[in-house]
Amino acid sequence: MTATTKEQRISPRKNLRTRVVFEDEFNEEFLYFLSTDISLSGIFIESDIPLKEHTKVFLKFSLYEGDEPLRITGEVARMSREKRGPGRRKKKRPPGVGVRFIGLSLDNLKKIERFIHS
Repeated sequence: MTATTKEQRISPRKNLRTRVVFEDEFNEEFLYFLSTDISLSGIFIESDIPLKEHTKVFLKFSLYEGDEPLRITGEVARMSREKRGPGRRKKKRPPGVGVRFIGLSLDNLKKIERFIHS
């Protein structure tokens, strides 16, 4: 990998295919998405719904099937669209939203850390 193509991640990611629920401030569920991966700093969610950067979101998801869901506050860090163009591989990538965790509790941090390193 060259310096220009090297991935610049804050922390390592691990694949996580799970249902992510967006909640409002009253814990009412209003949107459901699927995640693709997670790190200690955030989660990537498949979605073609445009969300503005820095929008605060309230997420609920489980790391393992049957586990109590984590409730985490996040902030939209970026939107990703399907990339196509000259010289690009035809690999199909779904559009999505990168959400950065904010105010992550120590308990949730440890759970995510154990999941990533398992």
